[in-house]
Amino acid sequence: MNPLSSHSDVLSALHTLLAPLDPHLSAGAARVKVGHTSGHFDDNAAELEGFARRLWGAVPAGIGMPVGEDGIDWDAYMDGIEHGVDPNDSEYWGAAVDKDQRLVEMAPIGFALATMPDKIWKPLTPETKMQLATWLMALNQRTTPNNNWHFFRVFVNLGLCRVGAQHSLSGLHAALDAFEEWYLGDGWYSDGSTQQRDYYITFAIHFYSLAYVFIVTQPFFAGSRLSNPERIAKYKARAALLAKDFVHWFDPDTGASIPFGRSLTYRFAIASFWGGLALAGVEVEGMSLGVIKGIWLRNLRWWLWKKEIFNGDGTLGIGYAYNNLNMAEAYNSPGSPYWAMKAFIPLALPPDHPFWSTNTPELPVPPSLLPSPHPIPSAHMILIHSSRPSPSAHTYALASGQYANFEMRHSAEKYGKLAYSATFGFCVPTGAYGLQQASPDSTLALSDDAESGNENGNGNHWRVRRVPLDAKIIREEGEGAKGVALYARWDAWKDVDVQTWLVPVTGEVDGSKEGDWHIRIHRITTGREIWTSDGGFSIRAQNNDEGLEVRTPGESAADDASKEVATSALIRSSVGTTGIASILWSPSDASTAPPSAQVIHAAPNSSIMFSHSAIPAIRHHLVPREEPYWLVSGVFALSGKSKEDAWRGAWADGPKLTVPEWLASALPK
Repeated sequence: MNPLSSHSDVLSALHTLLAPLDPHLSAGAARVKVGHTSGHFDDNAAELEGFARRLWGAVPAGIGMPVGEDGIDWDAYMDGIEHGVDPNDSEYWGAAVDKDQRLVEMAPIGFALATMPDKIWKPLTPETKMQLATWLMALNQRTTPNNNWHFFRVFVNLGLCRVGAQHSLSGLHAALDAFEEWYLGDGWYSDGSTQQRDYYITFAIHFYSLAYVFIVTQPFFAGSRLSNPERIAKYKARAALLAKDFVHWFDPDTGASIPFGRSLTYRFAIASFWGGLALAGVEVEGMSLGVIKGIWLRNLRWWLWKKEIFNGDGTLGIGYAYNNLNMAEAYNSPGSPYWAMKAFIPLALPPDHPFWSTNTPELPVPPSLLPSPHPIPSAHMILIHSSRPSPSAHTYALASGQYANFEMRHSAEKYGKLAYSATFGFCVPTGAYGLQQASPDSTLALSDDAESGNENGNGNHWRVRRVPLDAKIIREEGEGAKGVALYARWDAWKDVDVQTWLVPVTGEVDGSKEGDWHIRIHRITTGREIWTSDGGFSIRAQNNDEGLEVRTPGESAADDASKEVATSALIRSSVGTTGIASILWSPSDASTAPPSAQVIHAAPNSSIMFSHSAIPAIRHHLVPREEPYWLVSGVFALSGKSKEDAWRGAWADGPKLTVPEWLASALPK
């Protein structure tokens, strides 16, 4: 197994990832066809995607190493370009139109021209140079989506400028100016005029900004209008600010990041932000180069030591922690996962650069960098690191207020859940019928069409939060106050209003440590009969799991480790422990049925982390009434296979949880 510690280790890993693509090259080497599924664009563009995305890894290797030492077959890339840009060739990539996938794949080619023209431009024939420049220049005449795509225009024009071809400086500057409209402060952008704050902020906008800094500080551009010291300083300062928040998205020990939002099949592209910091020479207060390198390497290891992400021939498949088309976006083609090659950007630093020789600290991330809970107002999140340091440490986010306004696939699940976990991930639906197919983990699901005669109220259709009507972070007031909560509101139907407060449990409560629990408070006003399912974190759960244990009261043996006790549900397996407990429901008189616990065995391949998963849940049956219902639950999770006394002591704290007084006094009556 590659230890992924040194420059040579990382270069070897790059070759290991790229080599399996060689048998999939077309005769003229202009296209790579990895599989037979499709994205929403034409197959020609999909096969260009397979060709071009390799460059995000190959080009940094070419920048950082002399000719002949990078191990890259540049002749094959030259052949591919020659065939791909020739309109009379059978492998022609095609002329780009507005909002075309071809515009996306122009970016790594532009990056290559801007950084290593001797390897990827100089060897071309005059005719091919002219055809390539013409093909790329079309980007300046095409409309792009009003988001991170604007940076593709930047790279293409930088590349054309570097090789002395026709380019558009006005187009380049207009593209850069667009991002100023989306800057939110504290290092955060929005990816266009949306409510999304996902990985596109880091592996797109910031990554491109840092790559831009690297390019325009090279000797060719130094002193030109493009090498604007003010813009360079601004991009570096913003990245340093974001690093203070983004470090919380990573498990400090395992390197796993919190899966959230779209394009998760790009996998270790998530690490590219940290590589970009090193590339651009960004200094982050309190964060040494060794810490930055450690975050980057641990995330690479977490991914590349995971055999489930590869097809049988060694190519990357579509999915997240295992190959799974169910969670994919409509724009994912078989070549899409190779956007992950962005993670190899530090290879642009030569082997003798201090980045490669600096030691990663024994304590991966200093506690001073990980205050918990950590609110991020721009992202409508509260980040939590529980039980650290211990084998049960758990990194997760409480979330409310994000929404992808272009209605992508599984949008509600990727942006609208109440919590997202680096250990447990999340589920997406596999069908439209019943709780098993809905797999509503880490969210409140509601149904109004329970099957006739089904006393459990397992409705046909379940609604979860998709469009937040209001969201905000609430802070405890007063000197020294540390309390924080996240509020959001949405309408499940016109006559069903849901308000939710998410509250981290701060401080230790007997056996549990800070962050092992968080509290959910739901205030529901309904004009119709509904059933609710309040789901905790989903977890790996299958009968051959060596960590699966029996904890059903009154039984000494069974084939499942789920534990349902009246108003609480607990599941344990080799990856950890998750549970949920009802703390309070109101009204609690005879007019309202008491809550019940349930373990939902989610349909296979619902979870993006585990092919078999289960969800602890609390169920309620609510009838129409003018007064609101109050449903309060405690959500519990420990990562890893903790000792029995550890999880038992922590789990026993559930009934002792209460809504903090500072928040209780501020809740509506």
